[in-house]
Amino acid sequence: MTKRELTPDEALKRAVQFSERYVARGPYKFYPDQEVVKVVQKGLADNEIAHGYRYCP
Repeated sequence: MTKRELTPDEALKRAVQFSERYVARGPYKFYPDQEVVKVVQKGLADNEIAHGYRYCP
């Protein structure tokens, strides 16, 4: 069985959900600048597409 590749939109949605759950679980907060948060989430999505894992950008 071949693993289906994620689209960029799917990967970004997964990265956003992942980061929101991560912040909700602990004493964590998102960085105050929302643009920085978006860049990091996009980096996580790009890495999942390229490498199969959400490596920290």
